[in-house]
Order: sequence, then C-alpha cells, then structure tokens
Amino acid sequence: MSECPCKKFVQVTDEDINELIYFLSRAQYEESNHNVVNMIMWRNFYPLWICRQPNYISLIGRHLGQWFMYMPLCEEKYFEEAVLCTKQYFDEAHISFVMSCFTEKEMLKVKAIVPDVQIIEDRDGFDYVYEKEKLISFSGKKLQKKRNHLNAFYNEYQNRYQYEEMTVDNLKECEAFLNQWKLNDEDRMSLEERKGVKEIFRLWEKLPCNGGLIRIDGEVKAFIIGSHSSERMGQINVEKADSNIRGLYQAILKEYLQRHLKSCQYLNREDDMGLESLRRAKQAYHPCWMIHKYRLIVG
Repeated sequence: MSECPCKKFVQVTDEDINELIYFLSRAQYEESNHNVVNMIMWRNFYPLWICRQPNYISLIGRHLGQWFMYMPLCEEKYFEEAVLCTKQYFDEAHISFVMSCFTEKEMLKVKAIVPDVQIIEDRDGFDYVYEKEKLISFSGKKLQKKRNHLNAFYNEYQNRYQYEEMTVDNLKECEAFLNQWKLNDEDRMSLEERKGVKEIFRLWEKLPCNGGLIRIDGEVKAFIIGSHSSERMGQINVEKADSNIRGLYQAILKEYLQRHLKSCQYLNREDDMGLESLRRAKQAYHPCWMIHKYRLIVG
C-alpha cells in the first residue's frame, strides 16, 4: 500500500464509516462512487485516504499510479474551501492536482474556481439512472423483452421460489453462492468485486444498506444489495443471480424494489466500466438519463 504524499491524510478504516455517512448526507451526491457502500466495497482495490476539517471531508484515491481527489463531502457552501485546501496539499507534495468522479455540476464549480483546469470526459464512468417504478412493473414496449423474461420466471418457479430479506442469519449462504458464481469465468475485476462484497457482508450491521435474496427449492440462487445515495436516488451496489435461470435477474430486482428504497424515485445502477457487454446490458433497460463524469487536472 502506497503512503499518501499529502499532509494530514490518513487511510480510511472501519471506524470512519459513520463519519463518511454523515458528510455524504450533507453533500447529497448521486454519483455512484460517492456512496459509502461502494467506497467500502472497493477500498482494497481503490484505497482511500481521508482528511477531516470542521465543515467537510476530503478524500484522496490512487489509480494507475496517479493520486486524485474525490468530490469534497460537504454542504455546497464549503465546496470551494475544500477544493482549494486540498489543492494546496497537492501543491505542497509537488504532484499534479487531479480530481476524479466529478459530476457536471461540480465540474463547472471547479472550472469557476480554477480557470486553467483541464477537463476530460470519462464516458466509461457514466452512471445509468432509471425510474424505479419501471424496474418494478417493467411496463411499456421498450421493456417488453425484460417483462417476458420475468413472466417466464414466475410461470416456471411460482411454487418453487421464495424471496427473503438479507440478514446476518443468511449472509453465509449468500457468500457460499457468491463463491461459486461464475467461478470459471473471472477476470481481475470480478475477483476484486468478490472480495469487496465479502467486505460488505463483514460490515453488514455498520453499513447503511439492505438486501434480499431468492431461494429456489431452498437454495440461494440470487441476491441483491442496495442503499441510498440521496433523498430521491437509490443505488444498486451488488446484483448476483444464476444466469442459467431465465428471468431471475429481473425477479430479484423487482422483488427487492417492491420492499426497499421506497422513498426513492430513481435508481442508480452504476457505470459499465467501458465493457461492451455490460454497456449493452445496461442500455437494454433504457435509462432515463446518464450521470456524466469528468476528470479534472491542474498543473
């Protein structure tokens, strides 16, 4: 693990979770990387360093050898102070001031604060946002194929499946299913994701998330984990299902959303990481908009 070159930053630990939750609630960001469940899930692969100030938190990450700042966790009125203060730490460390996972609104704020900033659009990082009710009803012509898959699942398994809320009592069964999910078709990111999901399980009672699972003939065949990003936006952090069972992905999503994230109008199902197959899969659900993201570089 690299040592952070910026003064006053220390590595994020389990003990920081409540503080991250508090300051994220002040920011009300809807971008998927600024979600505490996502942060904890991926922190071993994308480590985080934190700097605490009275009115905000700054987070620094490292990817492909480059240090970068996340959007500051704060109320809007402290945004400029947080950016300029963190820039000073980067300058003192003699490294380029890079900001990543910035949404369009926050990118424009930075552009006004630091006029000479270089702006790079990150299409592979765009988040897919959907109307939650559409992913419960699967109504309309555009989602007819998905609705057909869902109906096929209910027709075949109506007397064999059971939906169950995810609790500490069934996490071990979910982990066992995860361990064998696509076991022979894995890449580096899939392996890291599996480690991250196990971190969520380990910290289940500390994280602001919930989940559900589907059993078929008593065995766990799918599970899902979600959380809130803002008052109106829910986020699906993890979706796993046996792909050999037609309609199971649609069923676990519908069953979960019928019971959870009830105050949310929209659902962020995160980005496609630039993977063509994942991009096609997310586009097939017809997002109502995309959250554009940017990488910003100064110096």
